[in-house]
Amino acid sequence: MSQLSRRSLLKGLSLGAGGFLFGPMLARLEAEAAGISTRPCRFVFLVEGNGLWSHHVQPVGLERITQTVNPGYRKVNGRDDLQDVKLSDYALPESLEPLAEFQDRLSIVQGLSGRICGGGHSNEYGGLGCYPNKGGPRAETIDAALARNVPAIHRHVGLGISRDDGGDIVYDCSAAGPNQKVPIYINPALAYESLFGNILRGNPADEAKAQRYLLDYVVDDVKRLERHLPSAERHKLNDYWQALESIGERQARLGEIDPRLIGPQTELYRSSVETDRLDAHFDLTAMALITGMTNVVTLASGVGQRNFEITFKGLGINANKHHIGHLQVDGAEEMAIKIRQYHMQLVARLARALDAVPEGDGTMLDNTLIVYLSENAEGHHSTCYEWPTVMLGDLDGRLRGGNRFLCYPRYGVAGHRTMANLFTTLLHVAGDRRERFGMKDPDLDGALPQDGPLEELLVA
Repeated sequence: MSQLSRRSLLKGLSLGAGGFLFGPMLARLEAEAAGISTRPCRFVFLVEGNGLWSHHVQPVGLERITQTVNPGYRKVNGRDDLQDVKLSDYALPESLEPLAEFQDRLSIVQGLSGRICGGGHSNEYGGLGCYPNKGGPRAETIDAALARNVPAIHRHVGLGISRDDGGDIVYDCSAAGPNQKVPIYINPALAYESLFGNILRGNPADEAKAQRYLLDYVVDDVKRLERHLPSAERHKLNDYWQALESIGERQARLGEIDPRLIGPQTELYRSSVETDRLDAHFDLTAMALITGMTNVVTLASGVGQRNFEITFKGLGINANKHHIGHLQVDGAEEMAIKIRQYHMQLVARLARALDAVPEGDGTMLDNTLIVYLSENAEGHHSTCYEWPTVMLGDLDGRLRGGNRFLCYPRYGVAGHRTMANLFTTLLHVAGDRRERFGMKDPDLDGALPQDGPLEELLVA
């Protein structure tokens, strides 16, 4: 190695490694230094566009109390008290039937609001960020916030489907910070190459050593330059220096991955059918989690303003979701259920894949939470008075979840909570003890507490 010149190393530096320079820094050491638990902890967000109708995730036989808040819109939660019952006392709704084998791990949460987002056709970044949907990403979204606390080789992986079938990447629901959009791969073949190409093509451990040797040169140069810069510029340069140092750490970890855990691409990876591509993305999710490539994945299914007219022709549905959401086509309810069932079939398959991998005294599924929701709350033209959410898993007992249905009191009533409280709960589980995520709802401020986690879900 000592005989290699800097020029030869630069020439051999892979595009993948260069791309890491502009990616998020590896946070494993930061987490350990901050005392954050390093027990396995993974999050998968399945975000369906065009809203998730509340009655589609309501247990069969359990009365749903509703109220009208906007004429012409679907009725929303109207409970005056907290409802907390066992799912096993009721049948799962048709939309969630594919998850029946995991009912003892399921938690359905109803009644949380997200009025700060605004509603309409899509809340885009506001849906996972708990801030107004106008003006693009104002701050980090919950998936990116969690990713800071559960570091891996890739801090956060975004995958999904879009109406723009011919593209490779879109930006629609995830952000690492203000104006820092997280890319969503809509081309499964490109995502596969980006995640696993270096591993499958050669010896990533030796490549990482060579790249680390180069980076040591660069970091030394940065340190020398730093002494001659004004204070403000030193801070900027220090960020680059830390990023450069993290590249070597990140690349070295590629050598830890067993290529035998990476399955081959199938014809689905290059299909133009949206359901095939989503199918491939779920395969990628399983591989990325099992290999340790990432601990946080966001799967965006037709999310954002540009995608409210996405069509699920792969399911034999020719009407787009905009028309389905407005009930403008015959059989709209059945079509919406069919689409949700397909999503749940993919979730069940992912859960089985993780449950088949031993980890500690259990399996990988024990340490994974899969969250299903829409970025657009309860409907296509959402009001955000309620935000139905389904969660599979309890993160090895760190959440009080499983076999549970929770419905919080209606908007404005004592005991009502928001999506920000749910996301704060997830952050607490991941080791981030902040008392507030996102922005407060000004119409609730002063009337109801908006800080802190959901005590009903957080283990004391």
